[in-house]
Amino acid sequence: MLGRILAIDPGGRRVGLALTDPMRIIASPYETLLVEDNNDAIEQIIHVIQKEQVSEIVVGMPLRPGEALSEQAKRVQNFIEELRKRVTQPVHIVDESYSSVEAEEYLHQMGKKVGQDKGAVDRIAASLILKQHLNEIQH
Repeated sequence: MLGRILAIDPGGRRVGLALTDPMRIIASPYETLLVEDNNDAIEQIIHVIQKEQVSEIVVGMPLRPGEALSEQAKRVQNFIEELRKRVTQPVHIVDESYSSVEAEEYLHQMGKKVGQDKGAVDRIAASLILKQHLNEIQH
């Protein structure tokens, strides 16, 4: 059995999560965590890892080719470093530069307003990050 992959779209106050099925075929939005800081986020993520029997983790990092890391990318890099210290699962990084924009467009296409459920953008962005990772490992 391959085991589930957890995707994380880290933000300052909200962290979007998405999960694959155990066979790693389908990527689905999971939940949005409300967090106070990286430590709080990691504690909640560890709970999800244990509950859902996660075997790998993917974290979205906003990367811009040829440019220095943005402040957000530096925060995500710090988050990843802390996460790697506290979990045994492999942690992969995926470029998520436009996942939130794509998630908002998806919600608009579905006829939903972003303001009604801000966490939906984070969950959908995490699922887009996860789908990108699945595409990369299958090719």
